[in-house]
Amino acid sequence: MTEKHGLTQYRLNYAKDYAQSFLETVHKIEVMFQASAEGLIDEEIAEKYISNNIEELNENWKYFKSYIEQREDMR
Repeated sequence: MTEKHGLTQYRLNYAKDYAQSFLETVHKIEVMFQASAEGLIDEEIAEKYISNNIEELNENWKYFKSYIEQREDMR
């Protein structure tokens, strides 16, 4: 695979997948927030769901950064 600018297409593709996953997770959080705000779901259930998804975002952020960071050994 071609390396340029400290990146590869493989790593960029993974970064794009993580970015799409972030958007989907934020959407899930928003849906649960709205359901809770409208009283359609118990607040405790919504809080746990939202907290777990935010935790997942934090973990995935680390992986995302590892794929998008430029590497000196690939320049």
